[in-house]
Amino acid sequence: MPLLNTKLIIGSGMILTGAAAGCTTTSAPDIATTTKTDTKKPPNVLVIMADDLGFSDIAPYGGEIDTPNLNRLAEQGVRFSDFQVTPYSAPSRAAFLTGSDPHKVGLGNLSEIATDEQQESPLYLDHLNDRALTIAQRMQQAGYFTVMSGKWHLGTEADAAPYRWGFDETFTMLKGQANHFKRENYPEGPDGADLYRRNGKLTEIPDDFYSSKNYANYLIDTLNKRPADKPFFAYIQFTAPHAPLQAPDADIAKYDGRYNAGPRTLAKERFESAKRLNLIPESARQPELIGVPAWDSYTELQRQKEIKRMQIYAGMIDNMDRHIGKILSNLAAKGELDNTYVFFFSDNGSDGKYWKDLPEWGDWVTGAHDNSLANMGNYDSYVSLGTGWAQASNMPFSLFKGFTTEGGVHSPLIISGPGVAKNKISGKYTNVTDIVPTILDMTGVTKATPTGKAPIDGTTLIPALKNPNPTWQGPSEPVVLEMNGGKTVRYGDYKLLAITSRPSGLDSNLIEAQQWQLFNLKQDPGETTDLSSRYPRIRDRMIGFYNDYAQDVDVIEVSPTSK
Repeated sequence: MPLLNTKLIIGSGMILTGAAAGCTTTSAPDIATTTKTDTKKPPNVLVIMADDLGFSDIAPYGGEIDTPNLNRLAEQGVRFSDFQVTPYSAPSRAAFLTGSDPHKVGLGNLSEIATDEQQESPLYLDHLNDRALTIAQRMQQAGYFTVMSGKWHLGTEADAAPYRWGFDETFTMLKGQANHFKRENYPEGPDGADLYRRNGKLTEIPDDFYSSKNYANYLIDTLNKRPADKPFFAYIQFTAPHAPLQAPDADIAKYDGRYNAGPRTLAKERFESAKRLNLIPESARQPELIGVPAWDSYTELQRQKEIKRMQIYAGMIDNMDRHIGKILSNLAAKGELDNTYVFFFSDNGSDGKYWKDLPEWGDWVTGAHDNSLANMGNYDSYVSLGTGWAQASNMPFSLFKGFTTEGGVHSPLIISGPGVAKNKISGKYTNVTDIVPTILDMTGVTKATPTGKAPIDGTTLIPALKNPNPTWQGPSEPVVLEMNGGKTVRYGDYKLLAITSRPSGLDSNLIEAQQWQLFNLKQDPGETTDLSSRYPRIRDRMIGFYNDYAQDVDVIEVSPTSK
């Protein structure tokens, strides 16, 4: 049983067919027939991925952060209310790029936290394995110009660079995180120096570097210089708002005073906004914030530093939105936006770790940086969002990045483009592996997969984009996820959950680790009421789905789960 969708789309043959290669199809023209776009010209594709963005951070999903460009994108397209990624960066990126279960393509866990036993397996690497076939390779072979800008996190060596995975032009930050500003003589962190490649070769960043600005500018410049006769597949992976939280002063100052009431107040605001936008049912219960002290228990300095964390975080998202706007405006000015499908989503939920408290990071975070209140957010500071704000950021869902609770694996997803319904919400269950087959159907490029390559596990979203239904629609077949010992099975209205005993950001005594829990997500998206004792037959059946899956993809267990 595949991880992320049990309906496999399996085929064989060369990846040469499709609209871009001059072949006729029905799927791509079908979605574009309701627009004035010339359907004879192959559509462009732009994929935008944020890094550690919470579900309700952006305005289209109920957030107070100023994101007018993502608002306009939502008004021109469909928002998905039930979109699942993995709880970690690299596996989500692998699942998106291939449309395959990350266990099948070498990313069975985040390599930085994989066990010794896992690291000996070809299914637990820090890069894609030889079974992987990326959407960029498919599009490139079909005649598309392919470009990537931003975070890679799928290998630092030259033979793992993105130009070897189907991208014609690339400017990439290779690791899981990096400083957002350039810092001269920056002391190496626990995972080494910040690394960037330009078309496969290691490169230096300019003195005026700021991540969102430079990633967007590179993408714009490269698209402007591409061959005039080629449609494009563009992939930009912002590193905002991943730690370290850093932003230009003006972007931070814009949110002065906004977060003075603390994370619990923000969580309530975000939860109520989700109801108002019909992203969750009116009867849903708000999940409690775990491991978060009372706001009035902080000293004044502690409270001011907590407030500034969220200010910087908001400023980073605001800044990212502005640069997304620059990309979209450039396409509009060239008359290309109307013929471009645009996808926006995050790799996982917001991160609740205080990096200063991590054993391998703490001395470096505090010793190599000036984290005073006045300096927070500058190039030589290193602060993270923390437990309270992260849980508020992921409202109306529970917990955060690293956990297989909904707060860790639930992301916003906005899709716009030719023939896509406008300003609508889809309640259909959707997975990160669904994006590849959707793009292939939009562009008419074949979904056939050569022998020896991992099959596409996702299914097309074209019907949901043409006729979106806001009503909840859970998966009609079991959908299984395992990562770092965290486990989920989604089926119909229900979710089986086991939280890993290797938590990141919470004391293990604060969570129900390695115990199967059962939730009705249609009624209880915040996972507040365990139904496993009430419905043992449903629980046991779903445990069976997990066991079948674990055997199928050779999961190396790190957290055995009891009944």
